[in-house]
Amino acid sequence: MEQTQLENEIRQAVEGVEHPAFKRSLGDLGMYDRLEQDGEDVLRVFLKTPKQDRKQEIDIEAKVRGALQPLQLPGKVKIRFELDESLAPEETGNRIRGIKNIVAIGSGKGGVGKSTVTANLAAALKLRGHAVGVIDADIYGPSLGKLFGFNGRVALKGDGKNRIDPLDVNGIKLVSFSFMLNPDQAVVWRGPMLGKAVEQFLFQVNWGELDYLLIDLPPGTGDVQLSLAQLIDLDGAIIVTTPQNVALQDAGRAAHMFLEVKVPILGVIENMSLFVCPNCGHESHVFSKNGGQSLASRFKMPLLGEIPLLGDIMESGEEGEPIVLRERGGPVAQAFLAIADKLPTEIDKYR
Repeated sequence: MEQTQLENEIRQAVEGVEHPAFKRSLGDLGMYDRLEQDGEDVLRVFLKTPKQDRKQEIDIEAKVRGALQPLQLPGKVKIRFELDESLAPEETGNRIRGIKNIVAIGSGKGGVGKSTVTANLAAALKLRGHAVGVIDADIYGPSLGKLFGFNGRVALKGDGKNRIDPLDVNGIKLVSFSFMLNPDQAVVWRGPMLGKAVEQFLFQVNWGELDYLLIDLPPGTGDVQLSLAQLIDLDGAIIVTTPQNVALQDAGRAAHMFLEVKVPILGVIENMSLFVCPNCGHESHVFSKNGGQSLASRFKMPLLGEIPLLGDIMESGEEGEPIVLRERGGPVAQAFLAIADKLPTEIDKYR
């Protein structure tokens, strides 16, 4: 293999590796420097580093070796780091470059319409002029794809650097585990694999510039929730509940979980608050009443809104279009738009 071709292949592989601290590729950071060949047996890859951190260097070296392995290089590879303080990239910590606000949406239990709330809140934020992305982190039961009009596997495109592009649905960027599954395929994974999937959705997706990234969590207070709290600095969490006591108990557990991992709770959304008869207009509290307000008062957080129980919500979800986009002047859309208007103020309280 000629020297020029060899170096081009090595450079391309190395530059696709993501830096563990900056969450950007080595190519974006300008860390690849040069290749030196010592006889026929040794290849030296020189990387520039903005600071000497042996732990990070060991991590980067392991990733670089993994990226080079498919090339079947002639000879032994040695990786050298040279200090270059002029690089000085901004360290994002547990943030994602370009994303202003990251909000988790949880419930503590299934069946309260959390994914429907997430989809419609995303739509409301979009209508208010915000750039919005959504992660469907319910690995075992991903449903956001269906709510946005996708059923089963979807071919996702990438940039050739181990990063994928989210789908764009009505201007909302979306990633769901359902895009990688057949409609009836079950996921049988343990905790570490769940955490890795969430990490990839966060840091290996080309989100671009977003005002809000909403994360639809699975029911419960398990591995995905804890992994998320460790991986990313959340700007807050929203609790979704229905008015009845069994939902409130689990929602309370979800609230305690967020508080224990130091995630501020922005407020409560009470879903299925009341049923309005489409024929006579009579209002009926099918699942009790004032449950959301009770939960909000208990944890000293605001009640962001109450969403009525309407057949139109189900129908729009089945047909793959959030009702906020379908009936922009309707009562459900107005309720979600009011919540979208409150969100910036609640997030600013914890800045």
